[in-house]
Amino acid sequence: MDSTIVSNTEEPCVVYPWEPCYDNEMQMKASFEDNYLDHMSNLKIESSPSPNTLTTIACGLQHNVTRSLIEEFCESGASMVIFDFNGLSFDQSRKMVYEIRQGVFNYSLKKNNRVPYSMTLVLDLEGSCITTGSIFHTTTTQRLIELPTNSHVYVTNDVEYKFKCTEDRIYVNSDIILRLKPNDRIYLDYGKIELAVIRVDEDEVYCVIKRGEFLGSKKVVHVPGIPVGSSALTKLDEEKIRTGIQLKVDVILVPGVRNSVFFDSVRKFVGTERGRDISLYAKIDNTVGLENMDDIIPGVDGVFLNRPNLSMEVGHDKIFLAQKIVLSKCNLAGKPTITFGEYLSSMEVSMVPTNAEVNDLINTVMDGTDCIYLDVTMRSENKLHCIQYAATLCRQGEAAIWEQQLFTELNKKSKPKIDPAQAISIGCVEVSLKCHAAAIIVITTSGLSARYIARYRPRCPVLAIVRHGKSARKLSVWRNIIALQYIDPIENVSKDIENRTRFAMDFGRRKGILHQGDLVLHMKCSEQSVGFANTMSVFYVSAGDLVSA
Repeated sequence: MDSTIVSNTEEPCVVYPWEPCYDNEMQMKASFEDNYLDHMSNLKIESSPSPNTLTTIACGLQHNVTRSLIEEFCESGASMVIFDFNGLSFDQSRKMVYEIRQGVFNYSLKKNNRVPYSMTLVLDLEGSCITTGSIFHTTTTQRLIELPTNSHVYVTNDVEYKFKCTEDRIYVNSDIILRLKPNDRIYLDYGKIELAVIRVDEDEVYCVIKRGEFLGSKKVVHVPGIPVGSSALTKLDEEKIRTGIQLKVDVILVPGVRNSVFFDSVRKFVGTERGRDISLYAKIDNTVGLENMDDIIPGVDGVFLNRPNLSMEVGHDKIFLAQKIVLSKCNLAGKPTITFGEYLSSMEVSMVPTNAEVNDLINTVMDGTDCIYLDVTMRSENKLHCIQYAATLCRQGEAAIWEQQLFTELNKKSKPKIDPAQAISIGCVEVSLKCHAAAIIVITTSGLSARYIARYRPRCPVLAIVRHGKSARKLSVWRNIIALQYIDPIENVSKDIENRTRFAMDFGRRKGILHQGDLVLHMKCSEQSVGFANTMSVFYVSAGDLVSA
């Protein structure tokens, strides 16, 4: 009887990350090969990716958002929502933001063990973008009109047709079309539809359809060779910024950035409107901005790569080069990136994406983006499935990254003399790679140490424990970072650090990030504060309390 009791209470054998029989997941062997061909040839189909998605997933929102939808987004792992205030009054905008925040609060209370969920609110500005009007619905289910190849259509800026676009006449919100000449081109919906101008009348243009397709409402219009708008914020965008500041959004996407002078003027405007705590991300959506990346990057908080718009200027065959240029420059400068590329768009009507869409998303992850923006969530009936599928693809791409090359080159670019906080963060990432750490726990106030660690791309989650919700939401943009807001009162410094560490460990276990025997790195600030995390220690997860390794 006694022996039975002993055998039933025996703890299972624990395999530590440094032992030879430890499971070789996340393409571990291939990731640390010395050259490219060895890395590629040692990738294994059967190698399992990390159970934790390191890349941030952003979802597009329509104006009729509900709390239940936001709760489902949180449950699926999305940590950012992108929306606009186009056509909304201040009260309507306030109601939309309130619904988002209430949905996040409900999820935190009911399903996240009362841990505040960090959902970043991102305001997307339209800028001087030209769009079509709305489709005239002849039936309740009609969403598209067909524009057949070789047929003819009028393109007009007469507001009478703003909500009455048909196969015969399409409204666009700009008089730029009246400056066109015969044989000029107009592209609709990122080039899916190509029109050739035949003649220009008083308030409309008569065109032949060179490449036909179905057209929906409010699609982007591109006119090659004619600059759109000026190098200044529109009055409408200024009003949206004021609304965003009053509603305390976390990030604003600034469109049409061509140089640092324009971006600095936007930052100055936001500052005068008391929005200095809002992060400003530059939209790279034109060739001038792409060419001036080195001038733009130092002054921005992050970069939003708008591939569909940019591809209309650089060409579809060169957009992959533009992506590599933008993401690599941002990785070197330590700036977070959000990439928009109409990912998984076929999942609007299908449960399974095409192979091309799968490869596109994974290649974006491997190119180094921090965040993938899924606008398909605004249209698909299977929003949660889209998010979960994207998360699966992100994990596969993250596992296949050549870590040896990535970390070595990022480290080499950090030449002395650098910030001490950055230096100790480099050491932390190197230790995590050498000992296959399951997580890095960072006790931080502003989030600086967590950002530095994420900049050098560890292969594990970074649990950043902060006290301010704004700091947590800004950190959520970065790849690797899971920002946790700790809200219990402070007793004393040492006790507070211990409580926040236990809080992170409990969260990691509950979410399946940490298991018994896993190695954990711990970064904190010493009691004699120096303003950044300056102390690193190593723990492993035991059946009971934390035990120093």
